[in-house]
Amino acid sequence: MAAGADAVGFIFAESRRRVTLSEAGRLAALVPSNVAVVGVVRSPSLRDVRELREHMRIDMLQVSGRLPTGRIGLEILRTVYLGTEDRLPSGRLPRGDLLHLDRRHAGGFGGSGLGVNQGAARRLAARHRTVLAGGLNPDNVQAAIAAVRPYGVDVASGVERDGLQDPERIYRFVRQAKEAGR
Repeated sequence: MAAGADAVGFIFAESRRRVTLSEAGRLAALVPSNVAVVGVVRSPSLRDVRELREHMRIDMLQVSGRLPTGRIGLEILRTVYLGTEDRLPSGRLPRGDLLHLDRRHAGGFGGSGLGVNQGAARRLAARHRTVLAGGLNPDNVQAAIAAVRPYGVDVASGVERDGLQDPERIYRFVRQAKEAGR
């Protein structure tokens, strides 16, 4: 947040980065009101979404998998998985306010540090508001933004050192991303 990020995410999906509701609630209370709080989930139920909202301030839901039917009342960031091939996913794109472009890997969904095909990502970004993820770090985020022209970028492993978020890498990433967006 001090680095100037526009959003901070709390992962509730299966991941080594997963947090509990109480941890997320405590940390989200420290997030300034001008920084969006994002809950990262996989195929949530309406009950899951209500529980998140009861325990913490949440502005947006990043969803991989299916969305529950019914009114969620939050901006939705829908994950679309791209590979290394220069082709778009088959079938209809998921409904949502924003598309989150990430790379699926053999061990699970996202968070692998693997990049997506930038040609396919650029074509999606030309038609939809997109947030680019997958393999980004302070050294490559400017080139990725120039190649894809996304609405925003998302990072996790690219700012870690020894499996933990590194403040210096976060500062560098945010600075590089904001400079590229000018």
